[in-house]
Amino acid sequence: MTVPILLDARILAYNDTGIARYVRHLYQSMRDVVDHAIQGGAAPPIAVTLLESRREMRHQLSRAWPDTRVAWTPPHNRFERWALAAEVGATTLALGRCHGERRSGHAVLHSPDHVAPGRFRLLAGRRWRSVITVHDLSFIHLPNTHTAESKTYYSGIKASARGADAIICPSQATAADLLDSTGVDPGRVWVVHEAADARYQPGERLVSPVTDIGHPYILTVGSLEPRKNVKVLIEAVQRMPPSRRPLVKIVGSKGSAFPEIARLVSSNQLDRWVSFMGRMGTKEIVALYQNALASTYLSLYEGFGLPVLESMASGCPVVASNLSSIPEIAGDAAVLVDPHDADAVAAALQRMMDDPSHRADLRERGLRRAATFTWTAAAQQTIDVFRAVHA
Repeated sequence: MTVPILLDARILAYNDTGIARYVRHLYQSMRDVVDHAIQGGAAPPIAVTLLESRREMRHQLSRAWPDTRVAWTPPHNRFERWALAAEVGATTLALGRCHGERRSGHAVLHSPDHVAPGRFRLLAGRRWRSVITVHDLSFIHLPNTHTAESKTYYSGIKASARGADAIICPSQATAADLLDSTGVDPGRVWVVHEAADARYQPGERLVSPVTDIGHPYILTVGSLEPRKNVKVLIEAVQRMPPSRRPLVKIVGSKGSAFPEIARLVSSNQLDRWVSFMGRMGTKEIVALYQNALASTYLSLYEGFGLPVLESMASGCPVVASNLSSIPEIAGDAAVLVDPHDADAVAAALQRMMDDPSHRADLRERGLRRAATFTWTAAAQQTIDVFRAVHA
């Protein structure tokens, strides 16, 4: 039986953050799963209608899913749960009429950005089943990392979770966090791991303007926000003997923690060792990973921790936080440290510099570990969720 699905891809018109990348990779991989089923002589498992923002100019997924409807409600809008509910209700009703049947009563809506439209009887007649993806609950645990507008939006997670027919989490850690925070039925929570972009892969160590292969360096990738905890990396480097310090390359947008980190670099006279490289494209980041001595990811809280996987997939050894979801994703393929302990971080970095066999072992472990996470598997598991909800 083919299940009618509405995929909410509005976020693609607004940014290229982690959730937008999740949407793009997942929904494209669903197309691949459907095509594989058809080529094998089976009925397609899902029939997709894509909800695309009116601001979407690149139409990134409409080739994969040509049945595309325009949604006027922008994401993260204060009235989103009501306005989008009306649009989704009208869309499911129109789809049912197109097929000459009341298929709209069985449509499944996937809301990939934590919050779903409310299924209000007067607005939309509850004409769909709801599946949401909750990536993390940082707005609860680290509220200072969110703006007032962001906290208002994400406060809708609890109502969305209570009203959803199924909830997808990217890790067991996030699923446990969700259960503790909302008290939802565990039977409605599914764990579907994400994956690295296929462009993250090992390669030859090449000299380039960004990699600086002549000098050993440590790489960290992520926006400079407090929870990413780059401050501890700077403290660790400061505690290493000057003659033994690696260079540090920091890739990511200059978020709210940047002023403090920049002051820490300056006050400890680390400017010659630390480089702020700003935001970079995937091609440049892959080259940086491929040529780095190691990478660090010392985040205090993560729903998944994709940079850990991207680093391992690129053949780069990882020193990472031992908190939240990161141990689950890294397994035994990374050095896990207390992200509050600068001395432990410094010791881990020193061993990376001094022990080539240690780096080689971590590289091989990382490549094997990263290969177990694929977007094809994530797409198939997500389709399984849709079909379970529809049954």
